[in-house]
This record gives sequence, C-alpha cells and structure tokens, in this order.
Amino acid sequence: MSFLESSRPCLGRNTVAKDVFKSFAQHLKRHGLRLTEERKGILNLILSMKGHFSAEQILNKIKKDELAASRATLYRLLPVLVEAEVIQQSLLSEGQTRYEVTWDKDHHDHLICKNCNRVIEFQDNTIEILQREIASKYGFKLEHHVMELVGLCSRCQKSGSSGR
Repeated sequence: MSFLESSRPCLGRNTVAKDVFKSFAQHLKRHGLRLTEERKGILNLILSMKGHFSAEQILNKIKKDELAASRATLYRLLPVLVEAEVIQQSLLSEGQTRYEVTWDKDHHDHLICKNCNRVIEFQDNTIEILQREIASKYGFKLEHHVMELVGLCSRCQKSGSSGR
C-alpha cells in the first residue's frame, strides 16, 4: 500500500500530504534549501510511520523499502522537520530520542513508563490553562511546550517492576 493510499479517512490523506509537502517546501526555501527527491522520500516515509519512533527505526525502514537516502541526510533532516513542526522530538526515559508526526494531530502530552517505555498520550485542558496562566504570571509569551511525565505504568506497577 502506498503512502497516499494508507489514509486516515476523516482527514483526507491526499490533502494532508499535499499540505505537508507544500508547507515543508516553503520552510526549506525560506532557509535556502530545496525539497530534493531524497528529502521527499524520507518525508514520505516518516509521514507513514505510526506512533513514536527512533531515527534507527526510520533507517531500518529506509533500508527495508530500499529508499535512496543516506544516514547523514536523515540526521540532518530530522531537526529541520522538527523546526518545521512536521514532527516533534521527545526524550524518553534513559535518554532515548523518539519522534512522532504531529502535523495533523491535536496537541497532546505524554506519560512515559521508565520501565517498559510505554507512551500514553493525553490531553488535559486544566493543565493547558494552568501553563498559560503561569507563563502570563511571569510575563512570558508561550509559543510551544512539550510535557512528558515519567514514572511507572499500571502494568509495571502490578508486575512489581521498579524501573531499570
């Protein structure tokens, strides 16, 4: 199944893909860069990934899909995709860097199990309001935030795991 065929029906995958590519091409142009075939291929592959993923998982998929893209290009492209707000970087427990596509997703925060690395996404308006109030109290203009709460998930608590 191609990227454009593996749709999220309610969002119209063709429209989302076109919007991402158009916006990303404009972002690159503003920074004096071009949307090369190699970058298009990596972006297409990343947009097809589900959940939270590592650079190594992207590299494995590049190899599996026989995509003509280098490790160096991927590692140079990841921060650009973060800056363009196509993906978000998260630092999971034990310093593991993960990414997730955030282009067409509502804002959310994470609960991260330090034992099994399970990630639970949640959204809580009370927390969002409190963050804005705190920023305002200190005269800070809040533009973006990432909240990651690290602990033990219910499964690891039940199994008696206390973390690594």
